[in-house]
Amino acid sequence: MSIKNTLKSLSVVAVAAVAFATVPMPQGTPFAETAFAQEQAANKPRKTRKVQAIPLPFQKKLEKISEVLNPEEMSDAEKQATQTERLARASQLLDDAYNSRGVNDYAKSIVWQYRAQIAFDREDTPGAINAFENVLKFKESIPVAQEHGIMYNLAQLYYSIENYDRALQYLKDWEREVSAVDPALVGVNQLVFISQVYYTLNEFNTAITYIDRAITDAEKVDTIEVKENWYGLRLACLWELKDYKRAQDTLITLIVNWPDPSYWNQLAATYQELGNETASWSILEAAYKQGFLDDKPAQIRNVAQIQIARDAPIKCAWIIEDALKEEQLERDAENLRTLGQCYMQAAEFDKAIAPLTAAAKSENDGDLWFQIGQVQLASDDLTDAVTSFDKANSEFTSSKDSKAAGKRFSTVMMKAQALIELKRFKEAKTAFAEASKIAKTSRQRRQISQWRGYLKAEEAREATLKG
Repeated sequence: MSIKNTLKSLSVVAVAAVAFATVPMPQGTPFAETAFAQEQAANKPRKTRKVQAIPLPFQKKLEKISEVLNPEEMSDAEKQATQTERLARASQLLDDAYNSRGVNDYAKSIVWQYRAQIAFDREDTPGAINAFENVLKFKESIPVAQEHGIMYNLAQLYYSIENYDRALQYLKDWEREVSAVDPALVGVNQLVFISQVYYTLNEFNTAITYIDRAITDAEKVDTIEVKENWYGLRLACLWELKDYKRAQDTLITLIVNWPDPSYWNQLAATYQELGNETASWSILEAAYKQGFLDDKPAQIRNVAQIQIARDAPIKCAWIIEDALKEEQLERDAENLRTLGQCYMQAAEFDKAIAPLTAAAKSENDGDLWFQIGQVQLASDDLTDAVTSFDKANSEFTSSKDSKAAGKRFSTVMMKAQALIELKRFKEAKTAFAEASKIAKTSRQRRQISQWRGYLKAEEAREATLKG
């Protein structure tokens, strides 16, 4: 899952848990003790409102509604009812309470709070949003801290249904009003959430500002632990901004505190973006040596290719060979080709043949068969070289590639050379005749003429030796 999708994955149930943990409800409702209520009781003076008294008949109606909604307060008969039936019954009772005589604005806000609870129980996010927004219609009759808590919950709910602009608007209003009461009420977790919203809206610089505030504030308090995913959010923003220098610093912090293998790979990529190939290679090699790449085939291949760039092809071969043995890489044509070519560049020709042959058979690859023939010719394995050149010629003959004719010419000429060394002169002449039909340039024709001269000399020398 991408970072952006992860940040969007708040469900209505998760928001509900936060909502009723943070929204302070007045005494007489089922949500009395909350974090905001505790903040309200702090020593610093707070903006307050006078809350209306709840009429006694209304309180009795609330008690009945609470019994229906809360399992610990239900009668035996109500416990046997299904949740759907209980929620429907509670909704009826709420309608009756809302429309009863003498109900003031504070009492009406409590009804909407209960309706929010019912919406959460039904996992009805739009219903919960509607209920909370109706509570805010009576905001002059509810405690200030409760108003702020509901605003923040609405931001979370809108975020959960991917209405990010509306979520941000509620967050801006909430932050402005809470900060006017006490800036300390904008806590670390709230700063992280605001950063997430800005990130989702592609406002990456602002997202960084908020996540940096969260990290700084958390570091000042012993009881708050800085979270890995905060730095992950910061990194995602910096990567989107292509600010690789600060991304590099963030990744180093992540590696020091949370040494996840993926961070090593990302750090290597960051150095690559900054043009520091040497550092990038060193980081990737360090990750490989620590076993961080064991389940990352593409990265293992990268480490192997790095050895070629460092003029150490034998190390490339060793890395690929070990990965194949440990089944970290598939024994497919691509990896076998890489192994063979690394051995070739390291002049370990005998070891190059087997993987190159396996790759060529798998892909019917004329270029590979030609390479194999060259290695065999250099190793004086002349008969097998002729066979490999024949296979390469066959593939090039059937190829529609515009370069196939040129490749065929080189292949046939190499085959003729092997045949001369094998003293199979008649077959060599046939090969030169085939090459003459393929030749397109004066240079190629000159090459044929020179090799025919060499063939005649070899025939004469062989005849002399035989007496």
